[in-house]
Amino acid sequence: MYCYVYKGERKDDHYVYLPNAFDAAEPPTDLPEAILNLLGELSLVLEFELNADRKLPQADARQIISDIQSQGFYLQMPKKDMVVEEDRYFN
Repeated sequence: MYCYVYKGERKDDHYVYLPNAFDAAEPPTDLPEAILNLLGELSLVLEFELNADRKLPQADARQIISDIQSQGFYLQMPKKDMVVEEDRYFN
């Protein structure tokens, strides 16, 4: 799977992985509004071929692939912030 990684202007340590690129002038419509609000304007930081065996520094490739296939994106954030952010934006 080819993967595009974007960083938001509001959160330096949060990244969203998408299965396809988008025009920065038009935010992706398939992302939940809560994530767009959390991250702010997105900018491309990396694009690469992702497979299940690839080693990544802060994320599990299988989990990224699974999340992209099931919900259309994968959100990477520091582990210490995960519970707080999930409660704030998704509950």
